[in-house]
Amino acid sequence: MFPLDYTTDESAKGEFIVKVGEDVAGHVSEDAEYPGLWVLQDADGHFMALHHDRENGAAFLAMWFAAEEEGQP
Repeated sequence: MFPLDYTTDESAKGEFIVKVGEDVAGHVSEDAEYPGLWVLQDADGHFMALHHDRENGAAFLAMWFAAEEEGQP
């Protein structure tokens, strides 16, 4: 499964959409209360984690999504 190809696209509301292929893996947005931290949410909008790095957070969501698709988490 390594390396996993994913993309991040900025949405109109200032958050980033993480996609694996054409599927949405989740969303990354800056925490309004704690600038410098990024909120990670799955594709359904459920909170997954906070992370200090946007790109690493996006990679986490992509890997989580891919593992779920294979029934691994």
